Amino acid sequence: MTGALLFDMDGTLIDSESIWHEEMRAFARQHRIDWTAADAHWTTGRPMAEWAARMRDRGAQVSSETIIATVAAAVAERVRQDVPWLPGSLALLERVAADGIPAALVTNATRLNAQALLDAAPAGALRFAITRDDVTRDKPDPEPYGTAIARLEAEASASIAFEDSHPGARSVIAAGARLWFLTTQLVEAPEPAERTIGTLADVDADELFAALGRPGA
Repeated sequence: MTGALLFDMDGTLIDSESIWHEEMRAFARQHRIDWTAADAHWTTGRPMAEWAARMRDRGAQVSSETIIATVAAAVAERVRQDVPWLPGSLALLERVAADGIPAALVTNATRLNAQALLDAAPAGALRFAITRDDVTRDKPDPEPYGTAIARLEAEASASIAFEDSHPGARSVIAAGARLWFLTTQLVEAPEPAERTIGTLADVDADELFAALGRPGA
């Protein structure tokens, strides 16, 4: 087996963290919850159940799953209307599709959010998504990345995962994959990274594919 590519979604492929924060604040206002900028920053990369639980602790009178479903649906709709691609993301996915490189999306978001991204991505670029709905333990647990690697029939130690958060980076390392860390949210990688880059625009596709043991056409 050889390597595959694994992509986080929010903050890696699309500039959607601010959308999540806006929709969380909108939900908080509706339910008269105190939700600060610090709370929004704390949520980045974390399992959804954690920030939903915090909202319930602040006084939300609905279930955690209702909180998650409401916020996630609002974010998915906004992404569908206007996909906020980060620099280089769409171009790299186009090369991945053209060269037949096995790749998947790995996110702590819901299947609804992932589908909005899959629908917008070039055909064949991302073979499937592993979401919070597909695993029993979210990032930072290794299960999400381990599941994706197994489905792609790839070798973990040869696979490269792109991440931008501490929980995501921990998940990659724990799964035995190679971490290429994007500094869209943090100024440096919180875990040992093979490479640290600004955005996917900094990635040379030919070099990336060669690093996987799959030279591009």
